[in-house]
Amino acid sequence: MNLKNKTGKTRWGKGVQSHDEQHQLKRLAILRTAGNLFNQNGFRETSLNDLALELQVTKPTLYYYVENKEDILYQCLLTAITQLLENSSEILRASFTGIEKFKRFIHLFTSIFDDEFGRCLAHPGPEPLSLKYQKKIEPLYVKVDGVLREILNVGINDGSIRACDPKITCFAIFGAMNWMTKWYQIDGPMTTQQIAKEMVVLFEKGLTPTPN
Repeated sequence: MNLKNKTGKTRWGKGVQSHDEQHQLKRLAILRTAGNLFNQNGFRETSLNDLALELQVTKPTLYYYVENKEDILYQCLLTAITQLLENSSEILRASFTGIEKFKRFIHLFTSIFDDEFGRCLAHPGPEPLSLKYQKKIEPLYVKVDGVLREILNVGINDGSIRACDPKITCFAIFGAMNWMTKWYQIDGPMTTQQIAKEMVVLFEKGLTPTPN
């Protein structure tokens, strides 16, 4: 079932045979639409009334699919970060050098900004969430950070990456990539993968061991 109308806005559509499938598709429509609104207008500036208006449903209808606005953001973050970790695990298991794993991770991480959920990882991120939801999502952010640190250590050990402080290096790299959400335009002149190639060149030059 196509959830988008001719204007590109997410709609709920008709004709789903299974009640469970219909419920999941409508819930997904809520999350995707909310993800777009959070990125465009900000989490605090987006109300459930705004979301209901965008979906052309009543506000009480939303509560049938989600608990509240925080729950929506949490589900957006959870969806994106779970997929990122699954794909990152494949990179870690592959028999590549550290620098090759690093390149693939940069492309993977950058590509998440093609998706409404992925863009939420950096903006608005978990900061607007209450302590209840932050405790649930922050360990997953730590796991993503751990993946990159592990990749850097693999490269340091196999000689494909110069000796560096993985913690500081991770901060710098994630800071650069997350900043994309401030300036990247989906309909802009470069795709996320083209941007990733440029970032890989910059990062690789800084990480490549200097010949003696």
